[in-house]
Amino acid sequence: MLTAASRSTMLGVFSRPMLLRSVRAPMVQRMYSDKAAEDKKQEAASEESAPESAEAEAEDPVAKQLQEKDARIKDLTDDLLYCKAELQNVQRRTAEEKKTMGDHAISRLAKDLTESVDVLDLALRSVPEALRTNKNEDNEASRALVELYDGVSLTRKSILDMLRTHGIEAFDPLGEKFDPLLHEALYQAPVPGKEPGSVLDCSKIGYMIKGRLLRAAQVGVVQDTA
Repeated sequence: MLTAASRSTMLGVFSRPMLLRSVRAPMVQRMYSDKAAEDKKQEAASEESAPESAEAEAEDPVAKQLQEKDARIKDLTDDLLYCKAELQNVQRRTAEEKKTMGDHAISRLAKDLTESVDVLDLALRSVPEALRTNKNEDNEASRALVELYDGVSLTRKSILDMLRTHGIEAFDPLGEKFDPLLHEALYQAPVPGKEPGSVLDCSKIGYMIKGRLLRAAQVGVVQDTA
């Protein structure tokens, strides 16, 4: 059997944890309640400050007008940049179209003038070389033929000079190697002493316009008999 002293000792041992729990519980509750109260104060302060700031912004017409002006300035700046870029595109396209139209017009004019040069070349070749410079003062026909030849030559030179001012250059490939990109072969013929594949005769001279082919030269080519 337990004595009175033993019972007292056991009661003391078991009652101590209970005492600790009873002491801790109010402390935990007090800490939780303090934190909750502080959180509520912060929320209340935030809720109070938010309406105040919104109200301050709403009550400041100058700030609102400045914001509207800034937005308007940004829109106008964007529109100005867009118009400037579009104007540059229009100017570029106009310059390109003008250049293209100019090149087409020059090409059409050159075609007509080169055909006139072909006629003049044919007329000049029809005059024998012996009569081109043999100006016999006693022979009126001979003198007239030489003068006519000189006049036609000057006319031909004037046309070629005018074409040259527009970037059109004439070329005569006589004696050069045949180039299918620049020459049009009308015939081939074996010629002793001539290099096969070379141009032996030029019926119509060719023309280049600003570095590109306007008209191929019409030529005869030395035939390879090997």
